[in-house]
Amino acid sequence: MKMKKKENIVIIVILVVMLIAIIGVSYAAFNFSQAGSVPNKITTGYITMSYTESDNTINLGNALPTTDNTGVRRLKDGEYFDFEVTTDIKGNSYVNYEISAKEVGEGTIDGSNIKLYLSIVNEDGTETSATKGVKVYSSSVVGTVPTYKEEVMANSITGRPAGEMSLLTGTASSQGEVTTKYRLRMYVAEEYNPQGDGGGLSFAVKVNVYGKNEAMIGPVLKSYNANLAQTDFHADEYKKNITSIVTKDNTTIPEGVIESWDMSVADDGSVVAYIEDDGTGSGTYKLTIGGNGKIIANPNMSVYFSSFSNLKTIDLSYLDTSIVNNMSYMFAGCSNLTELDVSNFDTSNVIDMSQIFIYCSSLTELDLSNFDTSNVIDMSYMFSNCSSLTSLNLSSFNTSKVTNMISMFSKTTNLREVLADKTKWIINNNTDIRYMFRNSGVSSVTYI
Repeated sequence: MKMKKKENIVIIVILVVMLIAIIGVSYAAFNFSQAGSVPNKITTGYITMSYTESDNTINLGNALPTTDNTGVRRLKDGEYFDFEVTTDIKGNSYVNYEISAKEVGEGTIDGSNIKLYLSIVNEDGTETSATKGVKVYSSSVVGTVPTYKEEVMANSITGRPAGEMSLLTGTASSQGEVTTKYRLRMYVAEEYNPQGDGGGLSFAVKVNVYGKNEAMIGPVLKSYNANLAQTDFHADEYKKNITSIVTKDNTTIPEGVIESWDMSVADDGSVVAYIEDDGTGSGTYKLTIGGNGKIIANPNMSVYFSSFSNLKTIDLSYLDTSIVNNMSYMFAGCSNLTELDVSNFDTSNVIDMSQIFIYCSSLTELDLSNFDTSNVIDMSYMFSNCSSLTSLNLSSFNTSKVTNMISMFSKTTNLREVLADKTKWIINNNTDIRYMFRNSGVSSVTYI
């Protein structure tokens, strides 16, 4: 079902100026300061999206270039900047949003030496990385925090223009008022060598939030937030013991089910799910998801079936993915899944496919012949650790907008062939292809 697009673009902007001044010649001493103003709140249709800054200031003095392990953890007053993004959604609507950074002024230190790390601050004060490809643990950082790098192309789905660094893309569809607190840190890359730089260097950015309001019509599935306690089939007691998932075109709930839920965005029963014993005698379950005529997948399907580690079969025949823009981690960690039919998926609006199949280590084949990737920006870790795949036909893939292919095929140890159409498989100068075939059975694609 096509989206009913509204003309208005929600653009909520906070101008945060972070100045870095190098004092001296033989070492780098930095002074961060920020100035900003609380932006106006703009409402379109049923959606209100606001962007509110806190009183925190960034004031980091006498700091040498630092490691990621140190930079992402700075917690002294002035070493980070907090802000909030609030959505208030009523009705079948959602917002595609993006947080970005834009260099301002005449910086005299190159942005490639400046790192930006964005995290989500949870209710208990802990943080979850919102920076793509970066995981922060108690004693280590996995991945590399990105340096400032502007996107060559605009994002028509969120409204972000070209020439800004994308920090985070997402979709908000939860009903009612939802506030997310973000924390931004900016620091100098460890690799920067200030010797003989002459001093007097500077760099400044502003942070923007963009959003587009879309209407959802029909039986739309609720999204899943891995950071919140779950009361449906995503709860651990079910999630780790579901062996089978099926979809259907009605909302009839048979007698004798263990538990059932209204899974519709509108809370009107147009999408339901229920759990039954799978009949194996092992205390495991079968999950059924049904919708009136079909199930319209939420625009944000990120991590929806992630870590269903006991899942052996899945039938998504009645799932309509035409309005989905985020499929990141969608099937990540489904390590016992031997078959996955995604041939009916409409991916024409998908921006993010990062890690969609990561750790699907039992899959022996994937039919991706109908995948439209013309709007995809991120394919990082897409097939990583799919160690049972022997070949991939990606001739339908259009990679002209992709900027991230980090570890796309890493650890696909049995992969022997990757086929692509040379006219569509386009690697741009700004595309990150580090470790693309690391520990893979192949070292490059074969053009057909």
